Amino acid sequence: MDLELPIRLERTQSRKISVRNGSRQIAVRLCGDFEDASRLPIICIAGYQRNMSDFFAFADKFSEFSAKNWPIVRVDLLGRGDASHAPKSEDYSTLDDASDMADMCRALGIHKAIWFGQSHGGQVIMALSAKTPALIGAAVLCDAGALISAQGLVRMRNNLKFLAKIRNQEDALNAMRKILVAEYPSLGTGKLDSISGRTHQWNKKRRRLEPRFDWRLLERLDAFDNDDVLSSNWEMFDSLGQIPLLMMRTQNTDLLRADVYQRMLTRRPDAISLTVVGEGSPALLENAEEMGAIAEFIVHSNKLVLKA
Repeated sequence: MDLELPIRLERTQSRKISVRNGSRQIAVRLCGDFEDASRLPIICIAGYQRNMSDFFAFADKFSEFSAKNWPIVRVDLLGRGDASHAPKSEDYSTLDDASDMADMCRALGIHKAIWFGQSHGGQVIMALSAKTPALIGAAVLCDAGALISAQGLVRMRNNLKFLAKIRNQEDALNAMRKILVAEYPSLGTGKLDSISGRTHQWNKKRRRLEPRFDWRLLERLDAFDNDDVLSSNWEMFDSLGQIPLLMMRTQNTDLLRADVYQRMLTRRPDAISLTVVGEGSPALLENAEEMGAIAEFIVHSNKLVLKA
């Protein structure tokens, strides 16, 4: 079986946007009615090496739980998916990604939005809030917090480097299934292969997995060890202020520790909390219960922000 993107048209339907005076190009995919001033756009940012495919189900299903044609922007950050690659690994950082998002909003004419970030995407939203708070109307953070687990980053890095060494397609499929089943224990092989296809494709000529991200992103993680204690970013988290906030944590993630998540909830007792049962990072966003909760939060937050 070949590793494929969940939807073959995903790549061809994205568009690139030049940011930072044209030195960087991110990719976006827009859907919904952006002329409707009664709805703030939802901007979706995926995890560290991941891409907008992680939000395909969300964009596809959101209208089932809210008004139809809600404006949604799905983003490929620099070095991910269909975005261009940076000339060197030092050009990849959370702060740079946040600056790119500010430029993207200017290019799209977005003055305020509801932001949805998974893991690194949530870090970018917090950094953007510290830099340009007026852009943040409300936020959904999933497996994203003021302190990310070094163990989770090391596991991710080591798994990706292991996959890069495999030269047999069936071995590659089995390895990816073994990695993913730890986070999605109830899923069958077909669904696991679909998740794998979001970030990798098999190159028959080169007999290797081709990642849909810049390999230099992993170079940024080479300095980490399992016992490292990473710097916390509570100031960035606190920069979200009192905006409407939904905090989600997947049950099987090792990127956001449960104790850190609880500290975040203590600092923001007004925030809504949602645990995604039976999944790891990224959340698949396909379950009706969680999609209903997210949609309810976004619709309510949209009303609050527009009234303010």
